[in-house]
Amino acid sequence: MNRQWDVAVIGAGGSQAQAMLAGAARAQSLDRWIAVDRAWTDKTAAVVDSLGMARHTLDLFDEPERLAALFAETRVVANLAGPYYRTGEVVLDAAIRAGANYLDICDDADAVLKLLTYDDAAQAAGVTALIGMGSSPGTTNVLIRAAVDELGSAENVDIYWTVDVSDSTPAAARHFWHCFNLVDADGAAHPVPTWDEIERVTVDFPEPVGPRELVRLAHPEPVTVPRYLPVDKSNNFGAVTPVDALQVCWAMAYATDPLRDRSGHDVADITDKAVDVFAAYRDSRPGSPRVGSGMVIDVHTAGTGLRFSSGAETEMAEATGVPAAAGLMLMLAGQVPGPGVLPPELLRPADFFASLQRVSRGGGGLQVHRLVDGKPTERMRIRDLFAATRADRRDVVDARA
Repeated sequence: MNRQWDVAVIGAGGSQAQAMLAGAARAQSLDRWIAVDRAWTDKTAAVVDSLGMARHTLDLFDEPERLAALFAETRVVANLAGPYYRTGEVVLDAAIRAGANYLDICDDADAVLKLLTYDDAAQAAGVTALIGMGSSPGTTNVLIRAAVDELGSAENVDIYWTVDVSDSTPAAARHFWHCFNLVDADGAAHPVPTWDEIERVTVDFPEPVGPRELVRLAHPEPVTVPRYLPVDKSNNFGAVTPVDALQVCWAMAYATDPLRDRSGHDVADITDKAVDVFAAYRDSRPGSPRVGSGMVIDVHTAGTGLRFSSGAETEMAEATGVPAAAGLMLMLAGQVPGPGVLPPELLRPADFFASLQRVSRGGGGLQVHRLVDGKPTERMRIRDLFAATRADRRDVVDARA
């Protein structure tokens, strides 16, 4: 595909996009990349300019003709502009029409279901679209794929995560509130439950995170994992920590829930005001030590299987942006199966982690253990799981369909 731009990054001024750009710049020159946003600050513009990228100002909702013209000159569209229940279909549809490949970090379960309906259109256009290529979803899906390739199958995948309140940007807060609306496999959404109705678990993450209370939330992995891998059920529990932040987030989600009667009030206006209230709470709450981010993934049948776990002070923007950079490297190298709309669990784990190594700072602290009766036992090396990787999960999916 001989086009002017290798990658057009939508929402390039956002924190996760800028972390992605920093990661990509560790692996290659970005002189054939173009950064796109509806507005720039001096700080975000300076970051993009320092990387040698072209920079463009464009509103994807108000300027569809300019968006289409840009995509017609682009090999890969990287959509890092959320929330994806608003932007996902708009950008993916424009990319397919322009014949440009596509990547995003979509973390809304309802949006993922809608994006997957574009699979036939993407295949007909010869477009490969990799959706949900962040941390969770993203890295989580690839780890689950590696575990399932080792185990053969699993009855359950249980995903647990927590992020620090200091990482709760306005966009992240909106997404987290949206996750309280649980989503069924058929796309049916449920109202935000009362605090007493929420399903809770306590999970002990590796230090520095430690034990944290989590709640059941909507997320893409419970939608895609049983659909694309031999897994019966996937569960997702998450939290913003400390616990007072989790409670405030629930209250904001409940107050802005579009599925509840708001007696004629404008939900969008209420939500905008709630974002401002939450920011005031976040910035004025009594100081406390940074908790950081934690993740535990159990892939098992009756408590026997594998457990992945990590705890780190890594900021959410970097944890999400760097895997997206790894996905873009794979896409540019032609190592993403396609065409069609694909979740991350269709990537070969060995390919993904080799790419992740190129774009990351190093470190990480991810561990994997054998799981017996729900308890971690023997520690394994992640690289040893790659030997069991099946060649092409897309073939398996197409055969099952």
